[in-house]
Amino acid sequence: MEQHSRKKSINQESKENIKEQLGSNNLKESFSHAVDGIVFSILQERNLRIHFLIGFLVLLFSLFLPIDKNDFIWIFFAVFFVILSELINTLIENFLDLFIPEYHPIVKIIKDISSGVVLWSSMFSVIVGVAVFGTYLFSWNILPIKILGFIFLSIFPFITIIWGYKKWKNLINDKR
Repeated sequence: MEQHSRKKSINQESKENIKEQLGSNNLKESFSHAVDGIVFSILQERNLRIHFLIGFLVLLFSLFLPIDKNDFIWIFFAVFFVILSELINTLIENFLDLFIPEYHPIVKIIKDISSGVVLWSSMFSVIVGVAVFGTYLFSWNILPIKILGFIFLSIFPFITIIWGYKKWKNLINDKR
């Protein structure tokens, strides 16, 4: 009898955990779960804390410049884009760690690609920052910004491919 009541208790506890895991129809609880996820990510990921700090400082700095609405929107978007990319990267890494805790070359590739998304969004944000702040602080024309964008968009991937070709070739051969 005691074993039956203990099973019933475990089943009831399990049902409550499943309900919490599946989310809620209650708007307040949904926001609470979302905030929990962001807080967990900030506590877990050093890079996310760095991105939040840099984003905060950039947005704070932009308040003291005579930035027009469109430029501010670009700065705001760039900051949120990097943070969003880092949150998605954290999601992917945790998901993979949950189901494949041991080393696997394909998991490494997926995690590297996910990190690459964060790097790519960070480079985009640097270009936006140089374009907006360079114009307001140094009266730069568009040419240096075009050159920087060209370097990031074309030369960076080319250098990365040359630099990482041998490493990736070994990873792909290990996968087989």
